[in-house]
Amino acid sequence: MASMLLLLVCLGAVVLNSVEAQQTTLLFAFGDSYADVGNTPKTGPNTGKGWIYPYGITWPNPNGPPVGRFSDGKVQTDWIKDLIRLPVYPPPYLYSAGADTSSGVNFAVAGSGITLANNPTSLGAQVDNLELFLRTDPYSKTALANSLSLVSVVGNDYLAFKGTTSAELFVFVERVVSGIQANLQRLYDLGLRNVMVNNMLNTDCLPLNTRQFGYTKCDNRTGPFALIHNAFLLGAVQSVNAQNPGARFIILDQYSAFDRLIKDARAYGFTDGLEPCCAGITNTTYCGDVEPTTQKWLYTVCKKRGRAIFWDHLHPSMWAWNYITELYANQPGYILLADAPTLKSWLQINDVVQEPVGAPMSPPDPSTAAGELQAALDFFLGKPEYSEALGLVQSLNLEAVLGNTPAQVVTVFLPTNNALMDPASRPFIDRVFAQNKVNEVGLYHVVSGYYDLNAIVTSKPSFVTSLSGQQVPLSYPAEGVFVGVNAQSKVVDPNVYNVPGRVVVHGIDHVIMPPNV
Repeated sequence: MASMLLLLVCLGAVVLNSVEAQQTTLLFAFGDSYADVGNTPKTGPNTGKGWIYPYGITWPNPNGPPVGRFSDGKVQTDWIKDLIRLPVYPPPYLYSAGADTSSGVNFAVAGSGITLANNPTSLGAQVDNLELFLRTDPYSKTALANSLSLVSVVGNDYLAFKGTTSAELFVFVERVVSGIQANLQRLYDLGLRNVMVNNMLNTDCLPLNTRQFGYTKCDNRTGPFALIHNAFLLGAVQSVNAQNPGARFIILDQYSAFDRLIKDARAYGFTDGLEPCCAGITNTTYCGDVEPTTQKWLYTVCKKRGRAIFWDHLHPSMWAWNYITELYANQPGYILLADAPTLKSWLQINDVVQEPVGAPMSPPDPSTAAGELQAALDFFLGKPEYSEALGLVQSLNLEAVLGNTPAQVVTVFLPTNNALMDPASRPFIDRVFAQNKVNEVGLYHVVSGYYDLNAIVTSKPSFVTSLSGQQVPLSYPAEGVFVGVNAQSKVVDPNVYNVPGRVVVHGIDHVIMPPNV
């Protein structure tokens, strides 16, 4: 074990000392648990596994409390921070108030993806949070242009996928990758130029899928998700680079890196193969689970964690992440679309601002419809319960649609995150994306005229007219105010945003669908 630790420390030293010439002083991270450093609740019924023992048992304090990572210690984000020699680890955005953000911020949230996946804080909502954070002007435009970002969206969407046909799979993969591309474009628009995007590893080899074989071999059922996703992703990132001057968006080839690690595992001391270090004692329990009454462990932890590739059923161990980062940094062939063979050499090129940087964002102009919309969006950036709907609204690019149109009097019916997570809504939402009718459905939620709750219950109109010209029915049973055909949705959060006589937004509990969708 001592020799193994010495080898790993040496590998770590290679990473830590490998980049000296580049001027990157900021690191941002977005995505899922492969990048998250603590953006899940520390307490309560929804406590993130990263805050529960034995997570964090290896680092930073073997006898201390967990630190929010979904591993026994550092994840790839931490090793990348060490690689570029930042003075502090960028804190999780959820707990960034009062924290040292001089080296950047981590926005990634475990369980997230492009769709609602297993967490409502999607990639789009994370970019919303970045936009909100940047409105305080914490960094210069030059620093943003020289910053480094990591985007990790590597499977949660597919874990939640319920389709059964190849056609459904292709449509869903295209939806996921299109969502990644749209948010990469948003990162560019916010001033970020150097962005690393993880592709998917071979999910057939995750302990979640090898458990049925006693962790002795990879499954052969989920691989198409990764291969199709990675092919689409390559084209998407190429497109972002081609369309945006100065964009240096690359792919970290996680698929090839983990493939090499698994094949060469024993040569580098990872002698536990595909078996996770921390695993549930039954088929229905997982690392960190305890019996509610007695608090008895319902899992086991290996004694020699440095030998494990995987920490739990989904996540790599700290030292596996070290190995993967070392491949990116120093071995050619593990980064794609880069103007250098290794991550180390690619980073060393980033020593100047590569293009003129635009002026700071101007405040919304309330005299235009686009300005009114932007003011409302700014308000909802601070309302996490509407993060998914906000992302959808922004994806419609309504500011561009409205352009310089004079300010309008409008009422918006905005679905909450719970509305978008409702299983009853998912078939409709999937159909909307599959039929490319997102704009049509979005505009159906915005109606002409000012209808606050008082105006609605006083005049009781039978319908209002959407900006697309369609009638949106209203009904008034004893339970409250309902909107949509056949009372599709209830107004559950009236007047959540209100500029009297100009704009009012009501929260609703279901997506409302136009009759022709």
